[in-house]
Amino acid sequence: MTETLPEVSLPVAEGADVDGVVAVEGHDLAVHCKGSGHPTLVILHGWIDQPGITSYGYYGALTNELEPDFRVCSYDRANVGDSEAVPGTQTPEMVVGDLDGLMETIGDPGPFILIGQSAGGMVASAYAVAHPGKVVGIVMVDASFDEEITLEDVGMVPDGVGPCDPENRRRDGEESLQKIDNCAMYKWAYERRDLRPKVPLVYLAAEHAPWSDQTELGPAYAEAIIPLQQSYAASWSPGKFEWVDSGHDIHSENPGAVGDAVRWIVKEGNK
Repeated sequence: MTETLPEVSLPVAEGADVDGVVAVEGHDLAVHCKGSGHPTLVILHGWIDQPGITSYGYYGALTNELEPDFRVCSYDRANVGDSEAVPGTQTPEMVVGDLDGLMETIGDPGPFILIGQSAGGMVASAYAVAHPGKVVGIVMVDASFDEEITLEDVGMVPDGVGPCDPENRRRDGEESLQKIDNCAMYKWAYERRDLRPKVPLVYLAAEHAPWSDQTELGPAYAEAIIPLQQSYAASWSPGKFEWVDSGHDIHSENPGAVGDAVRWIVKEGNK
C-alpha cells in the first residue's frame, strides 16, 4: 500500500471530493470520488496483475468524462493499487462486502450505477445480486459477466484454460496479485441470477478487439461468446449491446461511449 494517501476524514460531506484510504473490515481501501449528483457512479476496475497500478490513474480519462455531470467513485480492491493486502484467497462475499462497506463508510449507501470494466464485470455481477436494491443500472465495458461460466460448464472451454480449471483457479486465488477465486465469483453470481435487479444495462463491446478474435479459451468459446454477450444484455430491463469503435480499453480509448451509455441508463431509469 502506498503511504502517501491520507486517511479519509469521516463523515464525508455530501458532494465533497474523496481522496484517501478508508478502513473496511480491518483493512484499508483506497477510494477516490469527484463530482456530485445522484445516483453515484462506481467504477469497478479490471484484473490488475502489477503492483502500483491504481484505479485512480487507470480510469482518469473516464472520470474526466463523467465527473461534470455525475458523482464518480473508483477504488482499488484489496491487494492492489493503494489498498492494503489481506491474507488468503478472496471470496465473492469478501469482494462484495468490501465494496458495500466502503461506500457505506464514506456515507453513500446508494443506489449506484456500476461501471464494470473487463474483470470488473465479475464484481458488478456479484454486487448486483447481493444488493439488488442498491443498483439502478450497469454498464459493462468489454467486461466479464457471470453467464460466461455456462460455456465452461458445458465443455466449451478446453481443459487447462478456464477460470474453474483446478490449476488456473489455484493460481488466481493463491499466486495472483489480487488473489480472487474467479471461478467462485462467476458461479456465486450466476447461481443467484434470479436476484438480479430489474434495471437497465448496456454491454459495450470492443469492435477492434472482439473477444471472438482475441480469446485463448478455444474455438467453441470464441463462437459462442458474442451471442452470449448479446443475449445477456437483452435479458435486462431494458438492456442493449453496442459495438464501440475501440480496442479493449474502451474507458480510455473512447470514454465518450461509456458516458453515452450512462446517460442512456439514467434516461431509461427515469421513465
